[in-house]
Amino acid sequence: MTNEEWATSDSAPEMLKALYLKDPAYFATRGNNLHRYLIACCWQIKHLIPQQGLREGLKGVSDWIDGRISADEFWRLEWYAEADCFMLDYARTPEDFKEIQAMIANIEALETMTFEKAKDTLKNAAYFTNHVMVHPTTRSSPFLSKFFSSPFLCPDLLRDTIEVSFED
Repeated sequence: MTNEEWATSDSAPEMLKALYLKDPAYFATRGNNLHRYLIACCWQIKHLIPQQGLREGLKGVSDWIDGRISADEFWRLEWYAEADCFMLDYARTPEDFKEIQAMIANIEALETMTFEKAKDTLKNAAYFTNHVMVHPTTRSSPFLSKFFSSPFLCPDLLRDTIEVSFED
């Protein structure tokens, strides 16, 4: 990738791949920059994250990075965020589906979708957010490959967060 391609790319996954190829150590040595980028991507899709546990977890992860809350408090928040993901993933009762339908009804971007498509969109946004929260603690390649190909990644936020030069 060239500097011009970086500046004009509309594919954050391709940009992250180019960053990794240029400097494989970047992801390990400047993890907080990357984590802040991922958190910003979540806030950009906050309309798809109506669940209180996920939103509180997302706020908490920033506090954890900055040292304002303990690891124990962070993991407590993550537990509730993960529960919000599971609710979408393992809904079985009429009450579960009614709660999901109420979430969908309050999100304009989902109103023209079928229930299943809207539910999947909410579920994908929820798991993306939960994975963003725990990103620094996860190092498995399959996880990273799927995670860094997410449609929720934003190229403009990546350019705003990470400065890179592809010229030697």
